Amino acid sequence: MSVLLFYRMLFIGVSCMLASGCGLSQWVQNGFQVGPDYHPPAASVSEHWIDIGNEHVLPLPPDDPYWWSVFEDPILNNLVQTALAQNLTLRQAGSRIMQARASRAITAGNLFPQVQQSFGDATRIQESQSVALPPPIRAFDEWDVGFNASWEIDVWGKFRRALETADARLEASIYDYDAVLVSLLAEVVSAYVDIRTFEQRIQYAKQNVMVQESSLQLSTTRFDEGKTSKVGVYLAEANLNGTEATLPALETGLRQASNRLCTLLGIPPTDLSTWLGKGDGIPEVPADIAVGIPADLLRRRPDVRQAERQVAAQSAQIGVAVSDLFPSISLNGEVFQSSEDFGDLFNSASAAGSIGPSFRWNILNYGRITNNVRLQDARLLELIASYQNTVLVASQEVEDALIAF
Repeated sequence: MSVLLFYRMLFIGVSCMLASGCGLSQWVQNGFQVGPDYHPPAASVSEHWIDIGNEHVLPLPPDDPYWWSVFEDPILNNLVQTALAQNLTLRQAGSRIMQARASRAITAGNLFPQVQQSFGDATRIQESQSVALPPPIRAFDEWDVGFNASWEIDVWGKFRRALETADARLEASIYDYDAVLVSLLAEVVSAYVDIRTFEQRIQYAKQNVMVQESSLQLSTTRFDEGKTSKVGVYLAEANLNGTEATLPALETGLRQASNRLCTLLGIPPTDLSTWLGKGDGIPEVPADIAVGIPADLLRRRPDVRQAERQVAAQSAQIGVAVSDLFPSISLNGEVFQSSEDFGDLFNSASAAGSIGPSFRWNILNYGRITNNVRLQDARLLELIASYQNTVLVASQEVEDALIAF
């Protein structure tokens, strides 16, 4: 009788699915899951870079993940390793991966019986003797111990779609970590180059001050000897004062670049002069750069891949929302021991239990359910547009970097 009831409920759900416009063949093709199967969205990508004809732009995909090593600077290599170990923003991104992995494990647990509980209680019951039909026994004990379980069967793919969402979000969190890592490496190298550039400019400015002081002294001597006019002295003083005025701004820029590097290293602002030393000047950039083709962005850029995984996660959420249109079918069971006397609690005569299917169907909530489906659809369209925009922005950034290079 219970099996017959189960099949009747399944028949009701399938009939509802057909009436809602979701075909039986589509439900079967989707692996007995409602909602759309995911397909990566299209994105507009150019066939070639604008500067592909430049002799210094190589249409080869860059394969070296340790790209900063081309500067051949051991101090920079040490800074990068320190930042990878200590940067707090990168540590936050790593924690988000751990959260997504734990969330995925929680979601996977819903594929199995969702409720699994053991229970036990002891009750002293005393009935009233002042009622119309008093019970024959006024006071007695009740001892119970047992186990119950409830399993909502994933007929419509609700939990499997939720697992798809969790998988995609986990992958998105990994790509988010990669994006933070790429940005961190670029910022560390940029801050280090700024420091070396400011150091070089300060050195040149001080050398110019020494030269211009000598020029001023020479102009003053020649004026005192009557060989030149006062104009030469004024020009020499103006040149010297202008050069000296640049020094405070350069020293401020050096300090700010050093502070920025400290934050990237995960340490408080500190004087890094001892750690950095004098160095070998400004790191030299290679003459050529390998950029591959624009389509490589879809495979290399972690921010693009993160945006695509967010679309995949939202696509699965539509299936979760659609599954609420249909009845949820569960299998419930309970086994327990019940006895008036504790000594008889574990006897075979005290054994009891029940098992059978059940269903729940939100038949009066379709306004909210269907609008939730529309909401998930709209979010999917938003994320698709966001993904396509991410690809466009990535292409712009590469083009901007090429022309700057």
